[in-house]
Amino acid sequence: MIRRLSLYEFFFRISCFVLPVLAFLISWIGLRGLNLIQPLNHDYIYLGVTLSLVWILGAAHFELTSIEALFLDSNGLRNCLKAIAWTYMSGFSALFFYRQASFSRLLLSLSAMILLGGLLLLRLGFRHLVKHSSKQVERLRVIIIGADEFAQQTSERLQDSVVTPCETVAFVRISGQPVRVDPGIPIFELDRLVGHNIKHFADDIVIAASPEVLPILSPLIRQLKQLAIPIRFCLDFGADVKVGERFFRVGGTHILDVQIAPSETISYVILKRCFDVVFSLLALTISAIPMVMIALAVKLSSPGPIFFAQERVGINGQSFMMLKFRTMTQAPATETDTLWTAPDRRTAIGAFLRRCSLDELPQFFNVLRGDMSVVGPRPERPHFVDKFNDEIDAYNTRHHLKSGITGWAQVNGLRGDTDIAKRVELDIYYLQNWSLTFDLQIILMTVFAGFFAQSAY
Repeated sequence: MIRRLSLYEFFFRISCFVLPVLAFLISWIGLRGLNLIQPLNHDYIYLGVTLSLVWILGAAHFELTSIEALFLDSNGLRNCLKAIAWTYMSGFSALFFYRQASFSRLLLSLSAMILLGGLLLLRLGFRHLVKHSSKQVERLRVIIIGADEFAQQTSERLQDSVVTPCETVAFVRISGQPVRVDPGIPIFELDRLVGHNIKHFADDIVIAASPEVLPILSPLIRQLKQLAIPIRFCLDFGADVKVGERFFRVGGTHILDVQIAPSETISYVILKRCFDVVFSLLALTISAIPMVMIALAVKLSSPGPIFFAQERVGINGQSFMMLKFRTMTQAPATETDTLWTAPDRRTAIGAFLRRCSLDELPQFFNVLRGDMSVVGPRPERPHFVDKFNDEIDAYNTRHHLKSGITGWAQVNGLRGDTDIAKRVELDIYYLQNWSLTFDLQIILMTVFAGFFAQSAY
């Protein structure tokens, strides 16, 4: 099973890694034939090597070289675009910082388009090749250890695999386990299986480990090791658990992440932080004069401070003071921290600021300080965090990310005193699907639609 999958992935990975070199050469040959570019020199070679190395990292990071993802990933095109954008952003950065040579922007642009086309053709070709090859070879014969519902599900999924199609030749009932499998397939007792040479009967053994099997898993594996056949392990995590791709080791202990948080990835820690800083500086620079005018209007419209600072809960449950332009008349903290905003407390300028979301502009200072991100779940007051955590399942999951000035729930119309359960659902969707591309989409939706949402009051 693993050998066949590894063979496909080896050739697919090699083909994918050489694509940028081919795209670079094809672009140069075409442009050189049209006399639109000078002969290649060692500076272009350095640039080509740099692009190829960055491409290898990007292709691996965005899972472009995974055969399984080739058939299962619905975001294949999006991941291709991300990897190419990442690679050629590095290339264009070289144009800016490397002043010893002049590179052709036409060459880089054309090679990027050829790379995208070649990558899509390669993926299409490998899909066809793997499907055709799978029909030509014999199915892998598999014995499933287990006879419950999970064992039946495991059998069906293995049979439906496009890359390594399998045939279940037998189920093995574990002592005390109810039988819930296809009656047309032989069902053995464990004692009958162990001690016999089944090499000519099956190619692999797969342990379908439902939770009740875990206590006896260690002695079960010891028994099965007597058989001269590879042993695989499939664990039932349940419908509500989403796991990472692999185990990792800490201090010699194998650990499996069952609650994926993008905040633990390099992309989130470095790329998102860099994006937040650059975007916030740009936003504050552009809005500097309007912010001064808003500050004067707030000061002149009603007595009280210009800014309103309120405790909010951010990443990992940490509290911080979130800044806004004051849009309400002053009230005791016991009221502002535990009650939803009352429309009758709006100041003259406050109603306009809230409707256009201009009162949120000072939060870019929170972003620069690292308390918030430009995009993320909106931060809530501690009183409501405690309340919602008791009422809504998985509410605290949204705190695995930095809170944001705008978010997926907000651009879908859920702002202010709206359906909290639905808002949490959208926040968790954002957590599970986070990417810089998704952030840019939310920012664009905020600019074109979010500022004037009807729920902003």
